[in-house]
Amino acid sequence: DVIARLALARMRFLGSPWARRSDTPILGLSGSTGEPHGEVSASVVSTENRTDLGYVSPPGIGDNVARRGGDRESGGIQINERSLRIMADDLRSGERAEAYLRFPAGPQNLLTYRTLRVWFRGRGPGWEEGDLQAFLKLGSDDNNFYLYRSAARSTTWEPEAVIDLETWRRLRAIVENRWLTGEPPSGAAECGTPDPNAFVACEGGYLVHLADPGINPPNLAAVQEISTGIYRVAAAVTDPTVELWVDDIRLSEPVSQTGAATSVDARLTASDVGNVRLAYTRQSGQFRQISENPSYRGTDALQVAGDLRLERFLPTSFGLAVPLTVGYSRLGVNPELLTGSDLRGAALPGLRKPSSWSTSYALAIRRSKQGTSWLTRGLLDPLALSASYSVGRAQTELSEARSNTYALTLSYQLLMRRRGFRLPLGGVVRALPEFLREGEAGKSLERATVSLVPSRVRLASGLNRDEANSTAFRFPVARGDDRLLRPTLALTHLWRNSGGLTWQPLGMLVLSGDLASTRDLRVYPVSSPIGRLAYRDRDFLFGIPTGVERDRSLVTALALTPALASWLRPRFLSNSSFVLSRMLTSRDPVPTPGDEGAFVLPKTLNNSRSNEVGMAVDLGRAFRLAAGDSSGLAKLLGRIRPVDLSTRLTRTSTFDLTAFEPSTRYQLGLGGLDRFLSQEGADALGASESRTASLTSGADLPLGISFTLSHGLTRTTRFQRVGGSFIPTEIEQREWPVGNVRWSRTFRGGPLSLLAIGTGFRRREGSSVQGSRAGGIGALSGIESSTITPDAQISFRNGVSLTLGYSQLDQSTLSNGNQTQLDQNDISSSLNYAFRLPRSLSRLRKQVRSSLTFTSTDALTCLEQRGQESCIVISDVSRYEFRGGLDTDLLQTVSAGLQIGYSLNDARHLSRRTSQISVLASFQLSLFAGDYR
Repeated sequence: DVIARLALARMRFLGSPWARRSDTPILGLSGSTGEPHGEVSASVVSTENRTDLGYVSPPGIGDNVARRGGDRESGGIQINERSLRIMADDLRSGERAEAYLRFPAGPQNLLTYRTLRVWFRGRGPGWEEGDLQAFLKLGSDDNNFYLYRSAARSTTWEPEAVIDLETWRRLRAIVENRWLTGEPPSGAAECGTPDPNAFVACEGGYLVHLADPGINPPNLAAVQEISTGIYRVAAAVTDPTVELWVDDIRLSEPVSQTGAATSVDARLTASDVGNVRLAYTRQSGQFRQISENPSYRGTDALQVAGDLRLERFLPTSFGLAVPLTVGYSRLGVNPELLTGSDLRGAALPGLRKPSSWSTSYALAIRRSKQGTSWLTRGLLDPLALSASYSVGRAQTELSEARSNTYALTLSYQLLMRRRGFRLPLGGVVRALPEFLREGEAGKSLERATVSLVPSRVRLASGLNRDEANSTAFRFPVARGDDRLLRPTLALTHLWRNSGGLTWQPLGMLVLSGDLASTRDLRVYPVSSPIGRLAYRDRDFLFGIPTGVERDRSLVTALALTPALASWLRPRFLSNSSFVLSRMLTSRDPVPTPGDEGAFVLPKTLNNSRSNEVGMAVDLGRAFRLAAGDSSGLAKLLGRIRPVDLSTRLTRTSTFDLTAFEPSTRYQLGLGGLDRFLSQEGADALGASESRTASLTSGADLPLGISFTLSHGLTRTTRFQRVGGSFIPTEIEQREWPVGNVRWSRTFRGGPLSLLAIGTGFRRREGSSVQGSRAGGIGALSGIESSTITPDAQISFRNGVSLTLGYSQLDQSTLSNGNQTQLDQNDISSSLNYAFRLPRSLSRLRKQVRSSLTFTSTDALTCLEQRGQESCIVISDVSRYEFRGGLDTDLLQTVSAGLQIGYSLNDARHLSRRTSQISVLASFQLSLFAGDYR
């Protein structure tokens, strides 16, 4: 319950600024406004000062461990009782001297207590005469605070100052209501404060001071600063030095209100016609989990949803599925406290209570059974219609929003079986050599058919409109001038159309393409140049405006996979993508070249084209076909996995703020690199060309040995436009060798069940050379790395399994002539064992899963700067972690677990070592109340 026993240890670290003096008084009838004068000091007075200062501990406070029955756990702390000692020289009437602390751990919550207690004792003249008073102040800063002041005796600690936190909150509500109703700052003269521009309220020794209630007001739920000190009321007794002792600032009378939560679920099912679901949840503002703070926001949430199958009311001959879904949700919040403050919601008349509600409807119409005629199957079965509508409202203390949305989509999905006519290639096949005629190539040519119709057709058109009107309020309460506020409109009105088809004219050739376009139907205001241009560029369909095309995308793909032989599978893959985006609300119009005064809407174009040529060669199958399955060489080569070779060429480009309209050739990404760098006299913002070659294979050898091996080489040239020219960057990356080797064996008898040993390896080399505008080499960087990762796995029949892993990484990075070396080693291991509980603990002998893991990391990084031979260590860290755990299911609804961990982190380059011990115990109880139908 203690905020801090003066928190002196923490206050010392703040240095000299922790003791401060204000020449502009908080309280008092008058104050000095001239130059700073006098001095303030803060120190400690303790039981060691009984002789020289006559120090006596406050009642009930002393050296705890020196008393009989004292707390033995207090042996690790300083045992002499201490108080804060504040001394001020030349403190004039209406001035204060204080010591303060800003909580280093962040704002503190005091709302779970009712009172704040503190001991004050003055020393020297002025206290008994009433010239001096002691005060305690909580708040956000020096201008927004709660303050309590009282007289202090110089002969005794009593009476103890007991501060009622509710009084501060009541005064705070008075000040807030003045501000919310539009009253000017007031209360300074009545409460004796000199700032006429502040909102002030006082009662007895309590005072609330706000420079601006809308900016960082004091908040008992998030106290940022605490201070205490001396305030001079009068100067009947003059003394050059005044002194105050403060001790045992603490919270008392904890708030122990009980929260409650209620949840009700209901469901009604009417056979296959429909169903209704209802869920209601009510939660008070005090409801929370253990160790959590209350939310102070009571909530009522209601959700109702229902489904109705409308086709049940239609003749079955229609063959339709018409599901209708209706949903309604409502959330009401009863704020016990204003959001982000300690103000009670009931203390603010007209407070907007957060709430929200929404209603949604969704309807779909589609065919549920296949038609009997070709006309029905081709026109009606692929059609589907979906519609949705929603309306809602949301309100917070400072905002209100209303929205309504509708969407209507009509789609057509036609799937057709591939049908065609066979090509008359029998004579051609018979003329081929025997090995081709009898192979896969000859058989494919003999069965070759041509299809003139696509196998899949996709069409869709959708219209949606989303409108939202939001209003932001300055104050959380309703005021008469709220009607003068104009809501902000957010409107989206789009028409989306898309189409695509997949066509397989030959069995080895597949073509596909998808085109999508989004048109903006919103009418933009003509008050801006971009709005006038958008209005001018609208299109019309049968006299109906169809807006401006905002987005367009085109994706194509071609796959040619001829079957030349069962052991030879060549392939050619080609795909392209294109995206157009127009900006209708931002950026300036783009002038068209050669036509003075003409402008177009700003847009961005992106396109890419990728071509891949590859081949899969199954050498084992080829030798078996040539030498027969009984050949020893064929059996040996049959263990070799197929060899895959491929090469890919990819080009991309980006054009921004261009005036030309993209041609079909550009949208399909056709042409050489020059077509990606320039279009119709306009240079690209950026472009790239990348070539990748890869080779992959492997083998399954006898005795359970297997391996994979691959090689990859990528060369990329990137062009970035700077000014009127392109700056190229050449990037090359080679990965060789890359693969893994593994041996595994399964045992049928004995204690072992599985033994596996393997390792992975990878070596990578890369370089990047950036050009300069002058034509030379601008920047050079490179990287070389090699990784090896051996591992082992052992499993026993008694349920014990052990895994071991090791990883070594050596990496060298070159950048701007400086080379960075990284040497990292990782070790991981785990031991798992499952056993059953003794019968003394569980009659069912539930299974217990145990695990023990160990991981370690050791990484050393050094930097070798240009012109130096030595490598300077910039990072040398290691981490070791042990972790063990047990978990089991005690019953069907009860489970428990225990985890213990220890970790050690050593940053040798910083000479800093930290360790951590963690213990986690879990217990889970699952209850089921039932399901009433």
